[in-house]
Amino acid sequence: MTGTLLAQAQARGTTLDYVIIIAYFVGILGFGTFFGRTTRTTRDFFFGGQRFSWWLIGFSMVATGVGSYSFIKYSQKGFEYGMSSSMTYMNDWFFVPFFMFGWLPIIYFARVRSIPEYFQRRFDGRSRLMAVIILLTYLIAYIGYNIYTLGVAAHAVLGVNLYTAMVVITVATTIYVAVGGQTAVIFTDLAQGAMLLLAGGVLLLLGLDHLGMDGGIVAGLRSWWTSLDLPARLPFAGFARPEDFNFVGIFWQDGIASSITFLFINQGLIMRFLAAKSVNDGRKCILFNTVFLLPISAVVVSCAGWVGRAMVARGQLDPDTSSTQVFVTVAELVCHPGVFGFVLAALCAALMSTIDTLTNAVAALFVYDIYQPYIKKHAPDRHYLATARWVTLVGSGISLGLGIYFSFKQDLYRTHGEFIAAVTPPLVMSVFLGAFWKRYTPAAAFWSMFLGAALIYASKFFPALVKPIADLHGSEPAQDGTYSYITALFGLLVAGTIGIVISLFTKPKPLHEIAGLWIGSIDLGRRRFKGAEPDFQRGRPIKAAIRVSPDGTTPATPSLTFEEYVAHVSDQETPEQRDRRHELAESGQNPPEYPLVRLGVQDMYRLHVKEGDLLFVGDARRWLGGLRSLHCRAGKSHAEGNVVLMHAEAFRAGTFLPDRPVRVEKFF
Repeated sequence: MTGTLLAQAQARGTTLDYVIIIAYFVGILGFGTFFGRTTRTTRDFFFGGQRFSWWLIGFSMVATGVGSYSFIKYSQKGFEYGMSSSMTYMNDWFFVPFFMFGWLPIIYFARVRSIPEYFQRRFDGRSRLMAVIILLTYLIAYIGYNIYTLGVAAHAVLGVNLYTAMVVITVATTIYVAVGGQTAVIFTDLAQGAMLLLAGGVLLLLGLDHLGMDGGIVAGLRSWWTSLDLPARLPFAGFARPEDFNFVGIFWQDGIASSITFLFINQGLIMRFLAAKSVNDGRKCILFNTVFLLPISAVVVSCAGWVGRAMVARGQLDPDTSSTQVFVTVAELVCHPGVFGFVLAALCAALMSTIDTLTNAVAALFVYDIYQPYIKKHAPDRHYLATARWVTLVGSGISLGLGIYFSFKQDLYRTHGEFIAAVTPPLVMSVFLGAFWKRYTPAAAFWSMFLGAALIYASKFFPALVKPIADLHGSEPAQDGTYSYITALFGLLVAGTIGIVISLFTKPKPLHEIAGLWIGSIDLGRRRFKGAEPDFQRGRPIKAAIRVSPDGTTPATPSLTFEEYVAHVSDQETPEQRDRRHELAESGQNPPEYPLVRLGVQDMYRLHVKEGDLLFVGDARRWLGGLRSLHCRAGKSHAEGNVVLMHAEAFRAGTFLPDRPVRVEKFF
C-alpha cells in the first residue's frame, strides 16, 4: 500500500489551506503548554488534580473517541456500503448503565490509579502483570495506528513523504503531553473536539450543497437520498454478508469487544473520568456523551463517504476513487480554499486528541504499574513526574515504529478490528466478572487472560477453532482462511468460560479484602473515600470570598494526618459513626489527606456542612470547568462572615486568585 500511496501523492489545496494547517499546529502547541502550567505533581500530570466539570470532560471525550482513523475508516466504509457505516456508534447505549452505576463508582471511590492496580487489589500480582502487558500492547499499537492514518491523509493531501508526516505529527503531540500532562490533554481536546465537530458539519453541508447544484442544501439532501441504492440507505449491514463488513461481526467486534474496551479498560479514557470532580459529574458526562454527542459524531465521521457514494451515482466522482482516500478527495471537491485547510486541520485535531490521551495513559501505566512497584518504590513525587515525561517520549517513539508497520496493511477498518479482537476480549471479561461477580477468583482472572489470549493468537493459525462459532452465525472466512470479525466473539466466549469454570473450583478472596471493589460493596467504598459516614443532606452551593489564613490554623495537605482528622470530628460523632470509623481504621482504610478549610457559621448552616465533610471549592466562574479548584475537608466554623479561610499551600495547589470569589459545594 505504501508504494501505491507514494506513486499517487500530489499536493492539493492552496497556500491559504497550508497556512491554516500550520497555524493550527502552532496554536494547539501553545494552547496545550499554557493550560499545562499548573502541573506540579503526578496527580496533576495523570488526573489533572481530579477537579473538572462534567461538560468539560464530555466535550474533550469527543476528540478522544474520534481519531483520525475514524474519519478515514468510516468514510471508507460509508463510501463502500452507505449508511450502515455508522452502526458502530449506536452500540454503546445498552452497557452504559453498567459503567455509570457499577464500574465508575468502584474505581473512583477505590482511588484506583490504573486498571492493572485494580487487578492487584481485586485479584493478585500476577493478574496485574498480565493486565499491564495486554494494556500496554493495546495502547501503544493504538497510538501507532492513529499516527499512520493521519500520515496517509497528510501524504495524500500535501504530497509530503508518508514517514516524514508521521514523524512531524508524533513530535508535535508529544511536546505538549510531556509538558502539561492530563490538564493540557483535557483543554486541547476540548478545543479539538469542538473543531472536528464543526468541520464535519461544514463538510456535510458543503457536500449536500455540491450535490444539489444550484438548488442548495435542501435539493442536495433530496439528491443524496435518491442517489443511494436501497442497501446503502439501511442503518445496518447484512447479517453475515459481506465477509468484510457485516452486522453480526461488527456487533461482537466493535459493539462489544471494542466499545467495552474503550469505556471500561482504556486507561486513557479511565483517567479522563478520574479527572472529574465527582462520580456524579462522571455519570453526567457519559450520559451526555452517549445520548447527544455520539450520534453527532457518527454523522461527522461517515458523511464524506456517504456524499462520495452519491457523487459516484450522479457522475460527479470517479467510481475508481480509492475508498481509503475518499475523505480527502470529497473534502477537496466540495470545500473552498481556506475551508479545505480547516477540514484538514480538524483531521489533525482528531489524531492528536487521541494520541495525547493514550500517550499520557502509557506513561501512567509504566510509572504506577512497573516503575514504582518494581524498580524504584520510595522516590519523591518529582522523580516520578520526571520519569513520566521521559516515558512519554519513549512511548511515542515505539508507537511511531508501529505506525510504520501499519503502513503495509491494506484495509484500515479490518486492520483495526483484527487488532482489537486479538488483544482485548480476555481483559474485558476479567473486568466485567471481577466488578459484577464477587465469586470471581484470582486464579480465574489470571488463567482466563493468559489462556484466552493464547487461544485467540492460536486461532490465527488454526481457524478451525473459530469455525463452529462462525458457522453458527453464517460468517464466511476471509481469503486467507481466517475469521476477522467473529474472532472477537470467540475470544469473549473462551475467556469467559475459562474464568467461570476456574472460579467454581478455586477459592475466592475474602469479602473484606475486596470490599469496595465489586458492585455489592460500593457503599463501603464511598465511606472509605470520605473516611467517615457519608452525609447526603446538602444545601445549595454558596459563593464566598477566599482568604489565606494568617495563623496557619488550616493545615496543608501533607500535615492532615488521620489522628488530626479524628480529633476534629470525634466530639461530633454518634456511637454508630464511631464504631464504623474504628472498623475502617482497623482495615487500613484511613481517610484521604485533604486540605482543611474553614467556613463561616452561616455558610456551614446553608450548606448543611459539619466538620469532616468533603467540600469542593472552585473559582466562581463556572465556565472554567474546575481549572482553579480544590477538594477540601470542612474544619471548625469561624465568625468572620462569608469567607473561606484556607492555608497558603492549599491556595497555591488550587491555583486560586486572591481577588476572585469562589463557589463552595458539599459532596457528602
